Amino acid sequence: MGPGLLQQPVRFALALGLVVAGGLLLYELVGVVEVFALALIMALVLAPAVDFLVGLGLPRFLALLAVLGPLAVGIGLLGYIVAPLLFEQVGDFARRAPAVARGVQGYLRGLGEDYPGLFGGPEGGVASLDLTSAAREVVQRAGELYRFTTRGAGLLLQAVGAVVMTVYMVSNPRPLVEGVLALFPREKRGRVEEILALIRARVSGWILGQLAAMAIIFLFTWAGLALVGVEFAFTFAVLTGVLQIVPFFGPMVSAVPPTLVALADGSPTRALLVVAIYVVVHQIEAHIVSPLIMARSVQLHPVTVIIAVLVMGNLLGLAGVILAVPAAAVVTVLLEELYVKPLGAARETAEPAADEGGLEREEKTPASRS
Repeated sequence: MGPGLLQQPVRFALALGLVVAGGLLLYELVGVVEVFALALIMALVLAPAVDFLVGLGLPRFLALLAVLGPLAVGIGLLGYIVAPLLFEQVGDFARRAPAVARGVQGYLRGLGEDYPGLFGGPEGGVASLDLTSAAREVVQRAGELYRFTTRGAGLLLQAVGAVVMTVYMVSNPRPLVEGVLALFPREKRGRVEEILALIRARVSGWILGQLAAMAIIFLFTWAGLALVGVEFAFTFAVLTGVLQIVPFFGPMVSAVPPTLVALADGSPTRALLVVAIYVVVHQIEAHIVSPLIMARSVQLHPVTVIIAVLVMGNLLGLAGVILAVPAAAVVTVLLEELYVKPLGAARETAEPAADEGGLEREEKTPASRS
């Protein structure tokens, strides 16, 4: 056995060890990864507009300021207009949550009395749940979670760090790219840069498509809920738009609160209309918005997305759920460019060689017989 054959398992073991160690380090530094991922997402959102202005001859830093200025003003005005209404409805809903729970419980108890076999008797099954206490507990826990996650200067420091990193990433991205390319041999750097550009295009397409889908879902949901007279329609529409970032599971979760509110008002028909609105809106998103905006850029099968959400959610929690789709897109690009395409090219070159070898054997066989 030559020394080359001995070196291959050693290199593989070293590479595997580095990957495992890097994964463990990232897992321990989840907070840093979240901040970096947030900064990268914001940079990918801002970069196309900045690149456009740079193409018009504007210096890059001035182009960045020209993009950030109107964006900050727009976000401030939107917050000034929307935030009071949102906070008012969220506060009203939190105060009414026990009454909503009692209304739903009363409706379920009435169903249990009218149809004893539905819940195992009038006092059994779902009808016997103490939803009022459950609602109080949820509101209390939500308040505790809010106070816990917003306590101290850590959150503010992370937000400032993400914004500062975003500014540096967009204003001068080349050193970061050069730093990544320096990890590879010189003859491979051109190919690595092509793969990085492809990853950037796919992730940018997902981000912009996701923002557009969230806005469309918010508007359609708000209009539908307001049309059927559901209370807190604006708040539920905002919740639905935000949860759109969680594939498959977010839309299902966002439909629960408005349905319960409609039931608490003693209107099963309105609750069914709410469910119908969510089904129609998300069918529009799945069959019209996503194919037109995101499918071509991300190119992920729904099964792949679900697996990515489950795996990333298990590893990184909420941040993993949000980053599941772009992470899956990155992994898909790497697999396609580093494994699938080279493997297909190797097969295409091997088949003509095999055909030529077969022809040579066929030509030699008659000659040998003669």
